[in-house]
Amino acid sequence: MKKMKKIILLIAIFITSTISAQVGQARILKVKDGQMDNFISSVSKKTKMFNDSDGSDKYFTFRILSGPNTNDFIRVRWMESIGELDNYNPDSKEQKYWQKNVMPYYTEGTARVWTRNNNLSYVPENASGNLRRVIYYNYKDSGQQDFWRFRQRVRKAMEASGYGSAMNVLWCSSGCSGNWVQVRFHHDGYSGQSNDYGEPLQNMIQKYDEMYGEDAYEQDGNSVDESLTEEGRRIRHLMLVPEMSSGSWD
Repeated sequence: MKKMKKIILLIAIFITSTISAQVGQARILKVKDGQMDNFISSVSKKTKMFNDSDGSDKYFTFRILSGPNTNDFIRVRWMESIGELDNYNPDSKEQKYWQKNVMPYYTEGTARVWTRNNNLSYVPENASGNLRRVIYYNYKDSGQQDFWRFRQRVRKAMEASGYGSAMNVLWCSSGCSGNWVQVRFHHDGYSGQSNDYGEPLQNMIQKYDEMYGEDAYEQDGNSVDESLTEEGRRIRHLMLVPEMSSGSWD
């Protein structure tokens, strides 16, 4: 009975966090050979013209720094709810501008929709940093409880320890095969990542063990490892490109 209550609680946390949750529609854009400068310039100009004022659609552009898509870009339309997808109009002035002035410089890859889990994300005041260390997880159906319990506990331990950097948790709501989740850690460059994974991380782990029991962080981490599919963990680095983006993004 106690175990069932925990499962119900985790499910409730997951469901309530996705009601009116923020959503990102992400596309991979592969720049054509010799067109990098034209691509960056045209995306920057388009974003400033159409996506930099109150009430406009918000877009954020990340350069992929590692993995098989290195030097490609991820372009994210960031929305307050998935219902905003209904507002897309291919005949709008904005879209026609993109088609004419940006599309000649790239080919488009996979598109996915990611939903932010508000309850499990952590964004402290004054958090900053354009570097993203992104861990992609794919958990088994049978591993749902262990995976989400760990994420819930990490978020609480980060808050309790006063962790200074942001962490966003998003799950793939369209375009993925399996139970894909991305956990995005924000850093002030690679030196900032090194600093964040020093004393602040150790303080968070210590707080985690104080809250949930001796060696709980290691034990729960091992349970997460068991919850994943065979190739259910990938790590990538992305860099937010401010001039190609609408503004700050948690």
